[in-house]
Amino acid sequence: MSAFSHGGFGTSQRLSATGFVVLGLLTFWVYSVLHFASVLNRHFQRRWAEIQARDDMQQAEADALMRFYKRGFSFHKAIPWLAAGLFALDGILILRWFVIGVVQGYEFEYWWVISTVGITSAIFYLATIITMLWALATVRRHEVAELFITEQGATALQQPQFELGGELAKRWERSANLIVLFLVIALPITFSPTIAAHLFLNSSFPSYEILLPLACFILAAIYHVWGTILLVGLYNQHLETEAQYANAPDTSSGNRSTLQGEESPERELVAIMLTDMYGYSKQMEQNEAHAYSKLLEHNQIIRAAIVDYRGREIKTIGDAFLVVFRSAIDAVDCGLAIQRSFADFNMNRNEEERILVRIGIHLGDVLIVGDDVFGDGVNVAARIEPLAEPGGICVSEPVFEMVRKKIQLDVQRIEGSNLKNIKIAPNIYKIHLGN
Repeated sequence: MSAFSHGGFGTSQRLSATGFVVLGLLTFWVYSVLHFASVLNRHFQRRWAEIQARDDMQQAEADALMRFYKRGFSFHKAIPWLAAGLFALDGILILRWFVIGVVQGYEFEYWWVISTVGITSAIFYLATIITMLWALATVRRHEVAELFITEQGATALQQPQFELGGELAKRWERSANLIVLFLVIALPITFSPTIAAHLFLNSSFPSYEILLPLACFILAAIYHVWGTILLVGLYNQHLETEAQYANAPDTSSGNRSTLQGEESPERELVAIMLTDMYGYSKQMEQNEAHAYSKLLEHNQIIRAAIVDYRGREIKTIGDAFLVVFRSAIDAVDCGLAIQRSFADFNMNRNEEERILVRIGIHLGDVLIVGDDVFGDGVNVAARIEPLAEPGGICVSEPVFEMVRKKIQLDVQRIEGSNLKNIKIAPNIYKIHLGN
């Protein structure tokens, strides 16, 4: 069985911001940095163990595996430790100033107070920059590698690094923009204690004794909570992306052991849906990186619809999905949702960026063996799918009869349709989707 389909891929526990907020505050972010690095390290090691357990990885060269491991499943631990060390140094300096100046009542010179507050603020801001940019780059690099090897299997080990595209790329761009915005706004917040110290030491207003510390406390709270939410959000958003792929079975050749009698076959009447990404092979010949980024976006959209309509993903073959449903209505609703999602995705995009999918749906008897299905029903669905236009759906007559009274459809029977190697072929109907 696939390591990705049983308690692994997409099942990690989300981080709660509460512990980071409380303990991060008490430790001047030392806890936040080191705990986040520890969580990432455990996540990376777990995912890598699952990948190595795949049957198609057993024959891979050790050097190729190690290169890919370094590519997206490890990080230099010196960077988070450097940030934690700066945060710790900052905390020690502030604590020392508090003990000498407040507890012992020692009166410092103006220049000493301003320089001390300014230096500690600068150290804290530098550590924050290191932490946020390191976390952003590390999680993103891991996600690219993880999705790449999940989709491509062992062939990914010999291929150049691909970049994310479509909505995934936009999501990471939004995350990067939010972190940059945070760092820009955090700069004046970080140095607000220096300004407050100057006003406090050079003002005779009694209210400053209350207002200035209160203002600094509020700004520090905003800084702390906002930064924590961004940090934790990077990890949790990655888990959400993983969840989109959680239903994807391992398609490596070694997972055919169930055909050898390890599991008893079961016969069921199901709705079978086959999808195909129009023009994908040609796009791969022209620009592999661009085609792969579109494939990732394509897979995410289809898998989201499969989950929404209670489908079971059996396998992917390149750009094609084989999915079964216990209900023909769910299958048709899923197909309609997929085409609506791609229509929204393609809106305002040029022709090269658009994704067009053909969908064929049939209701038939199949043999379910482990994580795979066989039978004439699958063959019929495979013959129906090419009859659909790019961006369209074709269904067999059994499907149409099951859904015609439940779903308002504008359909047209395809006259003279010939399903190759199908002795008793059903009538085929084209669903008109409109604009």
